[in-house]
Amino acid sequence: MKLLFEPGFFEEEERSGFIVSSEMKRVWAAELKVLEFIINICQKYGIHYFADYGTLLGAVRHKGFVPWDDDIDIALKRADYMKLMSALKKEVKPPYKVNSCYFSDERRQPFCSIANYSHVPMPEEVIDEFFGCPYVVGVDVYALDYVPRDEESAKLQMAMYTAVYDLAMRLDEMRETGELEYYLVQVEEMCNVKLKRDNTLRGQLWRLCDMIAAMFGEEESDILTFFPRNVQGDSDFGYLKEWYDETVFMKFEGINIAVPKNYHEVLTKLYGDYTIPKQNTSSHNYPFFAVQREYLKKLKKL
Repeated sequence: MKLLFEPGFFEEEERSGFIVSSEMKRVWAAELKVLEFIINICQKYGIHYFADYGTLLGAVRHKGFVPWDDDIDIALKRADYMKLMSALKKEVKPPYKVNSCYFSDERRQPFCSIANYSHVPMPEEVIDEFFGCPYVVGVDVYALDYVPRDEESAKLQMAMYTAVYDLAMRLDEMRETGELEYYLVQVEEMCNVKLKRDNTLRGQLWRLCDMIAAMFGEEESDILTFFPRNVQGDSDFGYLKEWYDETVFMKFEGINIAVPKNYHEVLTKLYGDYTIPKQNTSSHNYPFFAVQREYLKKLKKL
């Protein structure tokens, strides 16, 4: 895949009644370059990915970014996700940065993100490489796992995942309150594991979460899910596994990206009537790079 932009792409533009700034266009371009890097790896290693969340919605409804969206999301079934983690270890070179519990024990999220750099300010040559974007941008990468059709097994899996996820998220808090050892012992007994009490603990817990999520295979399941979403309050969330049996390709800002063939069912599950645009429905503050922008402004004043 080769990334090319139409003349005028980087100019401010109104899309669906929303003003997309030139600054945001450069952020989009930088993110697309990261996505291009990932797609090339997937093609090299025979890895199947799918556009996810707002990126899937944008591909279907806008043939590109949702105008008020500012990030890129992809998802992979667990086996392909793990293949990608292995491939990234071989393929990633500066300036790219992989944020994952398989690369660092300090990762504070259970999913992976792949970025154009590690921090701001970035070297000028990196800024130039990423179309004049001065911010750290990336692509979020999620794993989809199978939920067993056996109800008791599904309840046990969710209970185990929730316990370990909660411990990983609240690790610092539990250290401060003195509760950490108690809950570590509970997790060890429940999961039949032994955890090292050292600076790799958070990474161990996230990897244990992934092991729990991957406990069951396709033949035992009718449902695919993203477990972090389940434990964050959407306990009934999941997709019929056949929705992800096949891939089709759609235009996204001039490139072709993979989407599940049953994208209509996926998007309806995620958004209801997704055909009607609703502005400013992002799950995070827009734009995500506002903190980076303010930090760079302060540095210029020093």
